[in-house]
Amino acid sequence: MNGHPPHVRRVSAKRSMKTYLLAWNPKRWAWKNLPEMAQQVKDGKMILDRWGTGSSQKLKRGDRFFLIRLGENPKGIFASGEVMTDSFQYLHWDEQKALLGETANYVQIKYDILLDPDHGPILPRELLVMPPLSAMHWEIRMSGIEIPAHIARELERLWAEFTEQL
Repeated sequence: MNGHPPHVRRVSAKRSMKTYLLAWNPKRWAWKNLPEMAQQVKDGKMILDRWGTGSSQKLKRGDRFFLIRLGENPKGIFASGEVMTDSFQYLHWDEQKALLGETANYVQIKYDILLDPDHGPILPRELLVMPPLSAMHWEIRMSGIEIPAHIARELERLWAEFTEQL
């Protein structure tokens, strides 16, 4: 017996927050209400969303995320925020796969910044190829890729500079 009553769980030391890269490819999924959502975030409304994390189940509540647009121009970082839930499984985002009963990994996210790439500037993909950001592979095929801490720090700095000018 560990000296604690059986109904009290010991809480382990808090793990450090990690930063993840999530991806959106408009060629694979049309985000029809993005302009409205971006405006709501700009207006200070709390917007929660569910986002696929590919094969990764490592994302945890409290982690940081950046969202990159890939597949068609403009490419680059256009959103950031906080992961609100640990990874979970739910029906696949692709309707055909969902009809077959396939599932995908997700997290719930809260945006602190959400830009509309088709109606305003985003942090261009070209800026991500300069050191130390160039050490990260940005052309990912699926969401949920961890950004190493030293790269995440530089991305945070660059993102803050970029978004302050908007």
